[in-house]
Amino acid sequence: MAAKKKKSTTRSDTSLKSLNLYTFFLDRASESKTLHEALKAKGARVELHREHFDKDADDQVWLPEVCQRGWVVISHDQFNELEKQAIRNASGRAFLIVAGDATGEQKATLVTGALRRMLRILNSTRAPFIAKVYRANRVNVLR
Repeated sequence: MAAKKKKSTTRSDTSLKSLNLYTFFLDRASESKTLHEALKAKGARVELHREHFDKDADDQVWLPEVCQRGWVVISHDQFNELEKQAIRNASGRAFLIVAGDATGEQKATLVTGALRRMLRILNSTRAPFIAKVYRANRVNVLR
């Protein structure tokens, strides 16, 4: 009788294969060179707020446009009710970084550490949704 193969406990990057299906949009609050480069290094497509909108563009203006393009918002802001409604109305998807006054490097570590969980949510949860990304790679979807 053949012995059962022991399952590897080493995580592979195969779960990041679906990363190329999404474009992440870093808003003003999350836009940092470190986070941008960290996501690009993982193979993500990334758009920056400053490349598409004025610095003082109202969130209720750019949020629907970004969501209608199918881009996934990453923000360090905690959206108010009008902004949440804009995301819902445009069938958007957003991840909110919950990390206080995190530096760009800390945001990059937090988001790249949670990327597999974020992709699982993107692959399994219908839009619209807003999820919060916490330290310790915890991600919770809000409905």
